[in-house]
Amino acid sequence: MASLIAVGDNTLDVYLDQTIEYPGGNALNVAVFAARLGARSAYLGCVGDDRHGQYLLDCLQQEAVDASRCRTLSGANGWACVDNVEGERVFLGSDPGVCRQLRLDADDLAYIGTFPLAHSSLYSGLEDQLAQVRQASGCLSFDFSDNWVEFDWQALIQHVDVAFFSAADLSSAQAIELANAMRAKGPAAVVITRGAQGALAVDAQGVHEQAARACAFVDSMGAGDGFIAAFLLAWQARRTLAECLARGVDHAGQVCGWAGGFGHGRTVDSQRVQQLKHALNIQG
Repeated sequence: MASLIAVGDNTLDVYLDQTIEYPGGNALNVAVFAARLGARSAYLGCVGDDRHGQYLLDCLQQEAVDASRCRTLSGANGWACVDNVEGERVFLGSDPGVCRQLRLDADDLAYIGTFPLAHSSLYSGLEDQLAQVRQASGCLSFDFSDNWVEFDWQALIQHVDVAFFSAADLSSAQAIELANAMRAKGPAAVVITRGAQGALAVDAQGVHEQAARACAFVDSMGAGDGFIAAFLLAWQARRTLAECLARGVDHAGQVCGWAGGFGHGRTVDSQRVQQLKHALNIQG
């Protein structure tokens, strides 16, 4: 049975224009999608001791994701306010809350070691613990998102086996150049997701490209995370890189067919809306 553990970020994606919020965050989404695809899946991260953190834990339980090692910390859960413009997500601002306060102990690392693959992300705050996660699991995938240059990515990538980058604005030639350059830093495979242009990947056998496929489009939130989960399970099953890309693109298309990352939307009350708008105004 395929299995993976996602370690790191979570959030609540708040659609202010619709007054609805959805559970999300790269690591949490990947764990949920892996479970939906039939894998043994776990999520390890920090949630706030408020009703929002408890809501995330409830959603994970409903999705059959093991969250037994999650921390509930004193403080607010993270959030990200978004607008939905013709189905595309536009982020307005965010606050990580307690999300990046995870400090792994020996028991955590032993638990991570029961999974053949661990996944984490740029927004997880695990920069100084990534080597430990990699050592524990034996294989690490990592989502560098689309703004990796704002982080010390060179220190991170040396610990990564499968690296994911988002680069929808790059041409195919530019994306291949980026993938080759990043693979030279250490990963066995580098994957570039390109939005409506599909995805490509580079490994020891060369370059593989996969076009996007038509889908019943509702919302792009979480599509990249759905791609990652499906790709990783195929990778774990020793499928070819071309097959991994095809699985990823197909599942990303499915994720685009519902609202939010993986559903579970709930209404945001007027008081929370005002609090979030005030926080956004302070952020400028």
